[in-house]
Amino acid sequence: MNAPVRSFKFSGQIGPHDAFHQTTAPALGGAAPDEHYLAPTTVPVTITSPPPTRVIGVPQYSSTVVGIAAAGYNPGGDCHGNFMSAKFQPNNNCYAYGCNIASNTFPQPGRASGFLLTAADMTGTVASVGATVSGYAVKDGLQFVGTTKADLMAFKSVHQGTTPPGLLGAGNLAGHFVALMISPAGDANWPGDYHWARCDNSWGACDSWSQKDGNDQVTNFDFAGKPITDPSTANWTVNQGPVSLGNPSAGSDQLVTYAFYGYLFVPSSGVNII
Repeated sequence: MNAPVRSFKFSGQIGPHDAFHQTTAPALGGAAPDEHYLAPTTVPVTITSPPPTRVIGVPQYSSTVVGIAAAGYNPGGDCHGNFMSAKFQPNNNCYAYGCNIASNTFPQPGRASGFLLTAADMTGTVASVGATVSGYAVKDGLQFVGTTKADLMAFKSVHQGTTPPGLLGAGNLAGHFVALMISPAGDANWPGDYHWARCDNSWGACDSWSQKDGNDQVTNFDFAGKPITDPSTANWTVNQGPVSLGNPSAGSDQLVTYAFYGYLFVPSSGVNII
């Protein structure tokens, strides 16, 4: 008896088996014309990289909701509850939650700015893939901070980042920090993926973080069930389960690890994702 092939679980990327979030080409725009399209609307986006320049349609299941900076961990209040299962949890990934913008499109870094992540982008080292993914996020309006906690704290110091949200004075930059983890393409046809975590006390010690793993629920625990105090040392290993390689007797569970890459800052205004 042959073992079934198990589909990979992705945190950030859209898996090939995810029919709900595949883009259309050319874009439809407006209401979907018939039952062949699952989302109620598609958003036309002009892609310039990789060439050729073209327009794609991104399925959107509800209007974009931009979150308001708030103190602490508050999944039910973020983006009017759009990250919760009562609303649009399946359509918002780690990037949406990290940016505190519920685009309801399973958004991808760079896509709103005309840049599509490709399979080639996910092939390489953590450093090279991380540079690409973070670079695309920067095109969406995020700011690269650095690769160490010292870099993060230095950024906070320059921007007077200890001021609580809502009490920002001259010289302060409203927003929050995120951390980027990378799992490059690897063995057993793993195509690579990325993951984001969000700081819940960016004005303080930056020792309280939360995350949303793909279409799963929001949590302030890492993949091993421990509170996230430092994303650079948290557990980001995922057991993908048995993956058939044509020899079931030799199959063991495949473990995929997301390695910490660096910190970025999400300003409260000027970020655009889709």
